[in-house]
Amino acid sequence: MDPPRAAPTVSGRAFLGLLKSIKRRGGDDLLKRVVNGAGPEARAVLARPIGKLSWQTYGSFISFLEAADRTVGSGDSRFAKVLGAEAGKMDLGTVLKVYVALSNAERLIRSCSTVWASYYRSAGRMEAVSWDPDETVLRIYDFDAMAPVHCRLMEGWMTSAMETLGFRVRDDAHERTCTSRGGAVHEFWCCWRRGGRLA
Repeated sequence: MDPPRAAPTVSGRAFLGLLKSIKRRGGDDLLKRVVNGAGPEARAVLARPIGKLSWQTYGSFISFLEAADRTVGSGDSRFAKVLGAEAGKMDLGTVLKVYVALSNAERLIRSCSTVWASYYRSAGRMEAVSWDPDETVLRIYDFDAMAPVHCRLMEGWMTSAMETLGFRVRDDAHERTCTSRGGAVHEFWCCWRRGGRLA
């Protein structure tokens, strides 16, 4: 019999990025409304300071993200994608700024497994399958518990990270397969260019 898997966790800096985005949008009042709308697990985590290097439960992260999507957005996960885009810009300006200095899309894409592991533990693995500008594909394996609202967050993050490097991503970038829709993996696809027009 296989030993039980460790529960997935999320880095404190990922959580803090969400808090910062909500607070910037509507101050302490909006943040309080989102926290109140989150579940008890999220409220317990947010009742104490969150350190950047800490690890928090995945359930609390998703509960907070879903509450933000309901409170600020319309509950259809589109606001989660907006939060992901904001997080991508913030991350490329801080912890991942080496990629901005290099302005190298392929390097960022190919390093996705390291970037994923720095944000999520016991949460499967991310792998770059292709980094061609016309067919860039990233997959997340062994993470059936990944919530759909998190998938939307990642769509926004990936597109924003590429655009922060100076690349244009076509509007139809999206998650092509998802375990919540019966897929074996989470597969994200995009087409990008350095400047110029995208068809």
